[in-house]
Amino acid sequence: MKNNNSVLLLFCCLLASPAASASVDTKMPGMQSLSDDELSEMTGQALFNLAYLAPGEAKDANGAPISSSSNQNIGFYNIGMEAELELNANIKNLQLGCGGVNNSVRPAACDIDIKNLSLSGIPSGFIGSGSQEGSPDYSGDGGRAATSALLTNPFVEFAIKNPNSATMREIVGARFGAAEILGMLSAGVLNGTAPIPGDGIQSLSGYMRVAATTGEVYTQATTFGSNSVGCVPLSGVPGCQSLGGKVETLLGNRYFRSLPTDGQTTGVSVPSLNVGFNLPSFTVTGKRMTQAVATNVSATIPWFPIADAGSCPAAYAAECAAANAQLIPGTFDDDILRVLLTEDGNSSTWNGCGIGLLGGCRSLVEYARFKMAPGSAITDLNLDITFKQSLSMFHNIPLTGSGGYLSLQGQDVHWPGANVDDIAQQGWWMSFQEPIDLGYLQAQQQVDVSDVLPQLADAVTTSLLEGDRIDVSSLGDSIDALTNAVLEKRLVVPLTGQTAYLTLENQQLKSQHVVANCWGSSTFC
Repeated sequence: MKNNNSVLLLFCCLLASPAASASVDTKMPGMQSLSDDELSEMTGQALFNLAYLAPGEAKDANGAPISSSSNQNIGFYNIGMEAELELNANIKNLQLGCGGVNNSVRPAACDIDIKNLSLSGIPSGFIGSGSQEGSPDYSGDGGRAATSALLTNPFVEFAIKNPNSATMREIVGARFGAAEILGMLSAGVLNGTAPIPGDGIQSLSGYMRVAATTGEVYTQATTFGSNSVGCVPLSGVPGCQSLGGKVETLLGNRYFRSLPTDGQTTGVSVPSLNVGFNLPSFTVTGKRMTQAVATNVSATIPWFPIADAGSCPAAYAAECAAANAQLIPGTFDDDILRVLLTEDGNSSTWNGCGIGLLGGCRSLVEYARFKMAPGSAITDLNLDITFKQSLSMFHNIPLTGSGGYLSLQGQDVHWPGANVDDIAQQGWWMSFQEPIDLGYLQAQQQVDVSDVLPQLADAVTTSLLEGDRIDVSSLGDSIDALTNAVLEKRLVVPLTGQTAYLTLENQQLKSQHVVANCWGSSTFC
């Protein structure tokens, strides 16, 4: 703690003064000589430990011998403290390895470039609700600046190539670390809606695992099935939102396709929904990185309403009720899809005749207007999400006992005790051994899902073609179609086994609010 450091500094100054020296001489016992036998009976603990690992003796975090070619004929000299060190620190601008050999990776950059870096103790709690939910809460600790990170067994280690040759030996790496670090590392001062140049992690060379976690987002309300792209279903035309399917009419079976560009098509409203997701564990590693990428983030929407609330089927009772509770009255009032009726057998081109009483293509009904009746929904919509986040938007990195180090090496080095895939690359390198737990992830803003809509159109079309025909064979339906009135039918479209893909990029996360670590006259923290 800072107060303790001040007391320690004052104590050291007192010891350095003549008066203090006289006081110590009168109270402290003098040194006594001991024989070898007497010395062998004594026990104690050294503050510093020296260790050496000859080439081939180093082991990774799993205890397996390191066989990496980068460690060939390298020995390791370690100087460690058997102690716990408390530290609270702020660094305005940490830049290491700017320019140099790694310019081929990203020119005019640094291996490590972090603005407004702070290290403190772990908070006693986290904010439980609101726009900063999940962020550190130091209100019970007397403020963040009153806490300190705890570094257990800090050390300095050197990698020596050709250690047994007096003429060929050379230092190829040095690292500074601790066996365990318990604290909160933060980068940046503002949790913005987009990456902020000059704040937070601008460049990182290193290794960090992110622990598996869960989270949720709210989607933006949008409209489906009405856009400027003229196309037929399943055509592969980018942005196509035309739907297709099968109908049973009074005069026979037909196909239909919706007309997204038609003036009478207003589309199907897609309400804002809460979507939970599962983020698998992933590793961020490399040189001069600016972005973290997590793939295979999975989410499932069991009940996706595309019309006003209706009765819920037993199989989806809870999911349907939860989705219906999020609906805003009047959302679907103006929804219309204008559709073109076509003959069977033309599903590949979606051309042909409508419903006619005479032969050929002399149609009685060619077009119809369709609306989803209450209770219509899409079920079991699976999303495969790729999460891309600028490193400058990750602000809070809790270190809960993880080992970590900062190193500089002239060649790739696999340091002793490091994870099997943590090979420090040439230049500066920052590494944390244990997975970082980012907690429950929630996006502050609603997520745009417009990129999913064309995929959704294809998935719905595929399901409608595989399922039963939509029954519009009643006399009333026929009259509605003939008079251009709106046909209303309840559709529950299962998408089991189909997956839509979505990329989320640079989301403002509630848990990444930065707590100031200011002390005294400091201002940037």
